[in-house]
Amino acid sequence: MFSAITKAIGQLDDKAFRSVLLKALALTAGIFILVGFGASESLNLVPEFEYGWVNTVISFLAGLGFLLGGFFLFPLVISALIGLFLDDISDAVEKEHYPQDAPAHNVPLLSSIWDAVKFLALVIVCNIIVLPLYFMPVINLFVYYLLNGYLIAREYFQMVAIRHHDMEEVTRLRKKNATELYMMGIVIAFSLTIPIVNLVAPIVATAAMVHLYKKRVGSVPKGRELATR
Repeated sequence: MFSAITKAIGQLDDKAFRSVLLKALALTAGIFILVGFGASESLNLVPEFEYGWVNTVISFLAGLGFLLGGFFLFPLVISALIGLFLDDISDAVEKEHYPQDAPAHNVPLLSSIWDAVKFLALVIVCNIIVLPLYFMPVINLFVYYLLNGYLIAREYFQMVAIRHHDMEEVTRLRKKNATELYMMGIVIAFSLTIPIVNLVAPIVATAAMVHLYKKRVGSVPKGRELATR
């Protein structure tokens, strides 16, 4: 696992990686601007109470909730969006480290968009469900790492493996390597809580997952088809 992460970090200066990061950042910023505008407009619809302190408390809690939500959801949103460009990252990794292997089949753009939307929706729903726990010091970090570590590991491995296998085989491989993948997911989730690092963490995670997949499945020379493909 750590070898896969090290190789991924070593390729951060790749042009394809930089391109994906810029596109994902632009989309993420756009989403949060729209969400912030929507939240502000929704708050304006809340009727004012007779007691001024009640209005102050409501405004404070709304602002705190938005800040906490942004802190925890920003890295997860950018992770989902980077999934749209997963082929670019995976192709760069395979070209650099596994040129002798048979090329993967590209996932259709609409399918990538749909997968990213489903993952983002799942992440948001799950984190909203546990949102009250995020207001509890220490406990909030454990909940965040355990929950999102699982979600991230599951989604990233699936996005990488589906380029080579059908869904049935992807599920089998994921279950077979569940423990290692979960540990990888927790490491990724932890890195997503570190400022600045969380900007490149999804890209490193994608590249590392390619290495992990290759390690578990093995090399498939060009000219040979995967039996499960």
